[in-house]
Amino acid sequence: MVSSATVTIGCKLPTGLTLRVGTATHTLAGANAATLIGGYGLTQVPEDFWAAWSSNYAEYPPLKLGLVFAQPTAQKAAAQAQEQASLRTGQEAINPQNPSPGITPV
Repeated sequence: MVSSATVTIGCKLPTGLTLRVGTATHTLAGANAATLIGGYGLTQVPEDFWAAWSSNYAEYPPLKLGLVFAQPTAQKAAAQAQEQASLRTGQEAINPQNPSPGITPV
């Protein structure tokens, strides 16, 4: 897979995600990245790699839910990340002051 065109991937998974197609791999920045936009880490990957991976894993729940997405430019990816900032992964940290209904902090 050799391509000069890239896409920007947004990933809101806490530890990012390693994508693999054949022998090629790319590790996405996730919600633990140093720089976040709307809770998403942004990573550029080759366009043909993303096309192959997203086709192979079209039913992957984080992809279907928008926790992992692609845009042709970093600006568009940042805009989508801002729009989806309220999207929850279900893996967010617990607020120690208000942990859960029915649970009182000590």
